Formats: sequence, C-alpha cells, structure tokens
Amino acid sequence: MKFKLLTFLSLSMLLASCAQDEILDQGVVSNQDGVQSKNTTAKGIPINQEFFITETTNHPQKIYGGSSIEISHEQRKYRLIMQDDSNLVLYYKDQNGIERPLWATNTERQGGFPHLIAQEDGNLVIYNNGNPLWSSNTAVSYPVSNPHIKMQLFRKRGPFIPDGYRIKIILGGNNEERALIKSVDVNEYP
Repeated sequence: MKFKLLTFLSLSMLLASCAQDEILDQGVVSNQDGVQSKNTTAKGIPINQEFFITETTNHPQKIYGGSSIEISHEQRKYRLIMQDDSNLVLYYKDQNGIERPLWATNTERQGGFPHLIAQEDGNLVIYNNGNPLWSSNTAVSYPVSNPHIKMQLFRKRGPFIPDGYRIKIILGGNNEERALIKSVDVNEYP
C-alpha cells in the first residue's frame, strides 16, 4: 500500500512539474515608451522582468590585448577587457569604486599578442600569436556580415529573483544579435 501511495504521489508531482513547464512563457517582449522589456510569466502572472537599459556605443569586430568595451550606469561600470595575459574578463565596478571580476575565459598565457575577434564564420575566438585559445562555438555554415561584439545592460526584478542588473555579452552580425555569449547577474540595486 505504501509503495502504491508513493508511486502515485511521485507521478502526480512529475505531471505537475511537466504542466508547469508548459505554462511558463519566456518570450513576452514589449516596447512601451522606448523601454524594451522581457517578462517570464506563469498563467499571465509576471514572475521575472528584464528591462533594457543601455548597450555599448561601439561594437568592435576585434578587441586587442589591453583594450576593452564598457558600459557606465548610475555610478557603476561594466568592462569587458581582453587582458594582455590572453584572458577575456568581465569586470564590475560598484558605486564605491570597488572592482571585481564577474566572469573570465580562464585562458591566461604569458607573452604573445592576444586579441578577441568576431569572425565571419559566426565564431568568437581568442587568439594569441595566431593560436586559438578559446571559442564561443557559434560557427555557422553561411558567411556573417559585419560580425561584432557588444554588451547590453538590463535591470532585473521579480518575486523569485533578487533585484539587480543583468549584463549580457552579445555576438552580432547580419544586422541581428546572433548569439548570447554570456549573461551575468549582479544582485544589488539601490
């Protein structure tokens, strides 16, 4: 009897879980008054919200060692730098001026001439002296025109996630955002 009851309860929980997956809607995107947002909903009730704030003004195809792209917002700075040691690192500097790394490719190599390149095959690759060290594995079978990299900053909030910001590293080309390379949450908000 206990076995049948446990089996019944387990199956009920599994079915409820599967039904919940079908209820979630990840694609509600709106643009009201110039503010782009994406909401995750369950049965029409907002669970998580993401509001676009800004993106990098320059969208380079290459970032050489020692160079970076960055976003500043409300006394905070997000900087993606191709370090001279061949490591691509996303840094965050808070309102107090304290900087910390949020994400890295962990491709540290001493010496050489590192650079990050958005290639026409759709891949984002770190090279040092012509040798590939890291790849986004986003290559496609057709040519990509105007390949580039950029960052976007979003405000996030919801009852099931901490308020804060979301920074995204985006690979673009063919007049579209082709691939999300990395999304990192910074869970603080004034």
